[in-house]
Amino acid sequence: MLRLLRGASVLIALMALAGFAAWLADQPGRVKLAWFGYAIEAPAPLLALGVLLLVLAAFIVTWVLAWAAALPQRRRLKRQQKGYVNFAAGMVAVAAGEADRALALADKAQRQLDDPALARLLVAHAAQLKGDAALASAAYQELSRDPGTAFLGTRGLLADARRKNDRAEALAQAQRASRLRPSSPFAAEAELQLLVEAGDWDAARARLDLARKKKAVTREAASALSARLDLAEAQAALARGDHRMAKQWAERAAKVLPEHPVPPVLLARAADHHAAREAASFHLRRAFARAPSEALAEAWLMLQQDVPAEKLRSRLDDFVAERRPEVASQLLFAAAALQMHDYAAARVALAKAGPSGGAWAARLLARLAEEGDGDVAAADHWRAQAASHALWQCGHCGTGAADWTLLCASCGSFDTLDPTRLGEAVPLAVPPRPLLLR
Repeated sequence: MLRLLRGASVLIALMALAGFAAWLADQPGRVKLAWFGYAIEAPAPLLALGVLLLVLAAFIVTWVLAWAAALPQRRRLKRQQKGYVNFAAGMVAVAAGEADRALALADKAQRQLDDPALARLLVAHAAQLKGDAALASAAYQELSRDPGTAFLGTRGLLADARRKNDRAEALAQAQRASRLRPSSPFAAEAELQLLVEAGDWDAARARLDLARKKKAVTREAASALSARLDLAEAQAALARGDHRMAKQWAERAAKVLPEHPVPPVLLARAADHHAAREAASFHLRRAFARAPSEALAEAWLMLQQDVPAEKLRSRLDDFVAERRPEVASQLLFAAAALQMHDYAAARVALAKAGPSGGAWAARLLARLAEEGDGDVAAADHWRAQAASHALWQCGHCGTGAADWTLLCASCGSFDTLDPTRLGEAVPLAVPPRPLLLR
């Protein structure tokens, strides 16, 4: 249809020109021109036709010159088009795992494209796929020197440093990425992760404040991360014997993270007077009602060390009121009985708990064998049974720990340690969630 319209347009134009020429030929008159001593006289239609032909010739010459002048540009655009095709094919090769083909296409694209950044990016991806760390690093270095691709290159260098476990270099690259893009969530996440791994809580808080001001993180995510840093601060304060500051940090975290299992435990450890112990007991009771665990039970029993036996039994009934018939409550009864040296009551509670008590029951049986029966061999047997699960367990790698830490000592995951429930494994969360999205 389009070709038909074009043909009709050309035909109409030719017919119009023919009509105009016929009309012009029918017009009478002559034209006389005197110029530089020469006299030129011709019929008016002939002179008009000559002028028309002269204009047409000038147009043709101009078009030919323009076409010749644009020839290099057309060749360059054609070469660029081939370069983009090779770049796209190279990225497909990377996605398909064809490293050698991707590198070959990157070499072609580098020769064809005016902007080498795309080719360098393709080289970096292909080199990583092939395992050529030196080539990939060189490509990212080139990208990082170009203002237009500096952030992209810096991100690649950061990932390279992380793979090499070079935390100093990774932090330097993360800080450069933050300077290049202060509002980038990736840059904020990367720098915060490294600062947290280094235990530099002050620097982490400063970076978090900057991320919040630059809107690289939502208010809710920033508040949640700040509360987790508060937990680390509380634990550090306990380690240096500053119970007052530990209590303040833990209380602040508990307000933001009311269902987190750690604030009640830290509040119990920081409690150094009656009111603080009562407040910690309240938080522990709520946490135990939500998710009973040995870690919470131990923290509560620590607060009851100087409480008389009768009063402890009364408090124990109140503490497990919402979970009384469950195995966890029977195990807590047994632990309290052992603390009061009531070995008969401990045996009864452990018998009620049955075989589903897991590692928690095994640890209590070890204490009962050693303290109540003086049977060291039996105690060693039960401790060996309990060794499969510690009080805390990483939800990412599954490694057990005797105490909570903000970072898993085994895999370095952030805030993935949860109390082990009845000695059984907690569900693994793979991969670990980012700091700013928790």
